[in-house]
Amino acid sequence: MTKGYGNGTRADEAYRRLRAEIFTGRLEPGQRLKFPELCAQMGISVGVLREALVRLVGERLVALQAHQGYAVASLSSDELTDLTTARVEFETHAFGLSMSKGADSWESEVVAAHHLLTLRERDVLDGGVRGDGWFAAHEAFHGALVAGCGSRRIIAITSQLRAETELYRRWAAPLLYEFDRDPAAEHQALVDAALARDIDKGIAVLRNHIAFTTQMLLCHLDSAALTADSKTLKQVPAR
Repeated sequence: MTKGYGNGTRADEAYRRLRAEIFTGRLEPGQRLKFPELCAQMGISVGVLREALVRLVGERLVALQAHQGYAVASLSSDELTDLTTARVEFETHAFGLSMSKGADSWESEVVAAHHLLTLRERDVLDGGVRGDGWFAAHEAFHGALVAGCGSRRIIAITSQLRAETELYRRWAAPLLYEFDRDPAAEHQALVDAALARDIDKGIAVLRNHIAFTTQMLLCHLDSAALTADSKTLKQVPAR
């Protein structure tokens, strides 16, 4: 009998656990996901694991490779560039709709999400490490910005695109501090634009915010590809 997990289905819990292990680096980009090992480690059946993996494939965090099975998605500069193009278009459009149509409750959600992110950013300044709490708060903040757009499908698309970007962010996080950047100020500028309902400014700020992050991540990938003893070199496919 497969081990139960409490709230939610076994597949839901397996999905959440695998997703967390991908984002924390316990499962590395490009790593093959072997059914016998994962089923034994997690105490689940092959069917439960396959259901969880299918969901992760849908989020493009896992890839189904012909004749090889499942593997964690690899990191690629070309893929990140394409991902950013799509994310900028969808997320800025959704933010613009939110500023145009969002109710007062949307503003409250943005302010609350930003406050929590600010607290987590203080933790980073104190400890110097972006932990799971920061990443969760950051995701919630960006989710709040688009939550007032009025379209569940657009919200779902933006959430998926951010999840794909997050994989790159997690692996590049140690290098982000090498750049002259004030992400806290960028987040505050997004809140200010949202509360002022300044659509043009809000879209411009969010576009630059996303593009700057991608620029840093691309530098990380290019550096890894040029460093022979870099761990990431094994993860970045040839271009």
